[in-house]
Amino acid sequence: MLPKRLFVFDRYRLDEQERQLLLGTQVVPLPPKVFDLLAALVRNAGRLLLKRDLLDKVWSGVAVEEGSLTRGISSLRQVLGSTADGRDYIQTVSKRGYRFIPQVRQTTGYELDGTRLGTPLPPALLATAVVDFVGREAELVQMQDVWQRAKDGRHQLLLVAGEPGIGKTRLSLEFARIRAAEESIVLIGYSDEENLVPYQPFVECLSWYFRNCPEAELRGQLAGIGGGGELAAFVPELRNLTPDLPSPLPMDPEGQRYRLFEAVAGMLAVASRARPMLLMFDDLHWADRPTLLLLRHVMRSARTASFVIIATYRESELDRTHPLAEMLITMRRERGTTRLVLHGLNITHVEALVNSIVGPNAPSQLSQVVLDSTDGNPFFATEMLQHLKETGAIASVSGMTGRTIEIGDLGLSEGIKEVIGQRLSRLTEACNRALSIASIVGREFDATLLEAVAELQDDELLDALEEATRAQLISESQAVSGRFEFMHALIRETLYSELSSPRRVRLHRRIADAIERLSQNKPNPPLAELAYHFSQAASVDVVDKAIDYATRAGDRAADGLAHEEAARLFDIALHSLEFSPEGRDTERLRVDLHTRRARSFDALGQWRLEVRELDAALHHLHPEQIESRCEFFLALARAWFLLLDVRPVEQYATEALQLADRLQRNDLAANAMAWLARCRQANGDLGAAIDIDRRSMSLAPGVVTAAHTMGPLTLYLAGRSTEALALATVAADSARSSRDTTFIMYSLTHLGLNLAAVGRYAEATNAFHEARTFGRKYGAIPMLARATAMAAGLHLTLFDFEGAEALQSEACELARGVGFVPPIVSAGIDSLLTFARLHEPGRAERLLKETAAAAASTAGWHQWLWQIRLTQAKAELALARDAVDEAIATATDSIEQSRARGRPKYEALGLITRARGLHARARTRDAIADAKTAVSVADRTGDPALLLLALDALIGLDGTDELATRARAVTDCIYDGMPDEVMRRCFTESEVMRRIRAPQ
Repeated sequence: MLPKRLFVFDRYRLDEQERQLLLGTQVVPLPPKVFDLLAALVRNAGRLLLKRDLLDKVWSGVAVEEGSLTRGISSLRQVLGSTADGRDYIQTVSKRGYRFIPQVRQTTGYELDGTRLGTPLPPALLATAVVDFVGREAELVQMQDVWQRAKDGRHQLLLVAGEPGIGKTRLSLEFARIRAAEESIVLIGYSDEENLVPYQPFVECLSWYFRNCPEAELRGQLAGIGGGGELAAFVPELRNLTPDLPSPLPMDPEGQRYRLFEAVAGMLAVASRARPMLLMFDDLHWADRPTLLLLRHVMRSARTASFVIIATYRESELDRTHPLAEMLITMRRERGTTRLVLHGLNITHVEALVNSIVGPNAPSQLSQVVLDSTDGNPFFATEMLQHLKETGAIASVSGMTGRTIEIGDLGLSEGIKEVIGQRLSRLTEACNRALSIASIVGREFDATLLEAVAELQDDELLDALEEATRAQLISESQAVSGRFEFMHALIRETLYSELSSPRRVRLHRRIADAIERLSQNKPNPPLAELAYHFSQAASVDVVDKAIDYATRAGDRAADGLAHEEAARLFDIALHSLEFSPEGRDTERLRVDLHTRRARSFDALGQWRLEVRELDAALHHLHPEQIESRCEFFLALARAWFLLLDVRPVEQYATEALQLADRLQRNDLAANAMAWLARCRQANGDLGAAIDIDRRSMSLAPGVVTAAHTMGPLTLYLAGRSTEALALATVAADSARSSRDTTFIMYSLTHLGLNLAAVGRYAEATNAFHEARTFGRKYGAIPMLARATAMAAGLHLTLFDFEGAEALQSEACELARGVGFVPPIVSAGIDSLLTFARLHEPGRAERLLKETAAAAASTAGWHQWLWQIRLTQAKAELALARDAVDEAIATATDSIEQSRARGRPKYEALGLITRARGLHARARTRDAIADAKTAVSVADRTGDPALLLLALDALIGLDGTDELATRARAVTDCIYDGMPDEVMRRCFTESEVMRRIRAPQ
């Protein structure tokens, strides 16, 4: 009979013959197709398996979508968990396929003959986790170090501390699973709040061990500790397993307890000599004093032993008189004791949790809201997400626009309420009353403010705050004396939700009055807090205060470029305005607030919301306010341009121009003309756009308009970057001193584009870096995606293909997150060109379809530009596939389109591609003619990198010393302008440079 073929990796064995995955000695159930998928990955460990190949292997002869593969990979990741060092078993190679990472050893069933079956896993280890285990990489490393010391014969105590829900038990179980897979002995015991069983965690661990240990082995171990009779009363079923167990010697109670403690310590030492042992004691804060005394005795034993006791406990349950608190004071000083305090998950791990529970299409804000609300507490985060999913609230949260998602929008699950409610029920009435009032104040609160509102005596309030601090419900600030903060937003929300609406309203008013009184004569009063509490007071007599404070707070936030906060505060003012009597003044204020809110959304790149606010402002604008109407039309023209819809741009710009002429305002007319120029540009008439921009700037000299912001891009597209630089520099300098986020991002990006096009690469890199840093800092994500896509083009130009791919991927990810199409198209086309120039056309097949579809979705907005670039990318890909005739025909199409639109860069690239194709067809004379024309076109643009590509093509066809000398001069110019050594290396090692430097 042939032996079984087994694949061994990490803590798993894959048995192909029995179609089983084994974790230690336990079978891990897998659906048939998921098993086939794992087998395919394991058999090809270390190799990249393309998605199409995996679909063919696993679903042979069955037509399935790629989603089946994605779901199979997700299932495997959930089942396998993480490797010992915290990594995934399966690596995703973006847009290509998957790779199985661990080292796999192939063996046979014969080689495993005689392998001792381990103690069965406790039920807690066999239970399937509801959600993925995420994070805790550093903690697992620390636990591994403790385990290694135990394996060396030095038994260890690992104390895992943290608040309820922080993941103490889950982390310990995950670590135990890893040890079980190594066929170590794993035992689990618990302490219950009722304390019904003395020594409960020890009893449960040893009972499981005795029950499952082979009789002969158990008898040998008992003999090794002197018979083990003392253990019979401790674990009654031991006498059933070994009826001839000797009776313990009679002695006084203290002596009996000492003998029992010695027997337990001896049993653990003897049992762990054959195989290392891990004992997990959960909820040690509920352990009785005898259990803690036994634990201390076991850990102080001088015997050589290879076991670790992992004990979890809640710090919030311990006061100074708690038995465990007393023991910890002494045990922490003992050698062999390690204390591990768990804190909340970070944003990366919360994002992974959101993806696991909600899925990849979760609202973009959700992860941050969950983190802020729970401080990364895994239980609270999981409960919140499952509550959202089960109640369908995720759909309503996804539809929220124009404001930040808050904890109140999400609601509280019953599980969270129950856990927090249990903790609050242990507090005094005075403490609960103080915390309820503090919940009205907010996540943070000052003792001084609480004292002014809570109507508690000084000592009573301080006692309440100290009690809540000991219970780890609030914490005192280390930076500001007398300031406290709820440990979780969920604790505050639970308290807040328990108050009736009338009581909340009354308390908000009292708190608002108290803040106003306490902040009198302060240079920077807490405007946002005053606005919030006066608005929540829902009283007509404080409406003016709510509006005033909210508007001032919004202006302060906008000045600090905190535009999300500004939009929220202006919205508070608008809602408060509903309580004001109707009239001209109210309408004027409503227009003003909608305008301020529109500016905030513009700064954030949320232009559809900006349009909504501008439309609202126009609706309430008095008909006689012609100048304001003209300014609103210009703002709408800009917003619709950014929304990729040229028709309303032309409509609003035309109306604005008519009003500006009527007002005789050249500055407004110049800006209207500049937006009309953008319409010509979007339709591919670069000459007309440049001409209108020139007339616009001459109409209002010194006035910065859209011609300054967008004109440099128009000139760049027309191959006139040298001319564009002066205009781009003026725009960037003006933008830096403004508070207009979109103006800043556009101006810096266009400056970078034109600097790169004239060979000033280091300066271009700095401009792109400045734009991206600004966009990231202030949350202008659409413009950040655009700047990132354009920065990727610089890396592509200089043959830094790896850097280009990284930025292309980042740009697409950012743009998809906010639904902004242009960077997806631009970066997608650059990716196609990257694949072609890397001679990897096979990578482009799916991306080409996706990019073409994205470009088609922007019909009427720069469609001509996308079409030229896509055509050129197709020509280069065809050439990379050796589809020469297709390459020649497609390149010809690219050349004709570029000439028709006045786009010299792509005319030159098309000529270069066609020249290479013609040469491959032995049409050398035609190829040389194209290459010479490409050199001439590139030369006119002043772009050294483009000129180098053209010279490289011509030298390969009709090289002369003169051309070689010129090419080397161009390469020196490019090299001198490089921003860093990485780009210099990529440039120097490129194919083009190798050909240029080769002897002619």
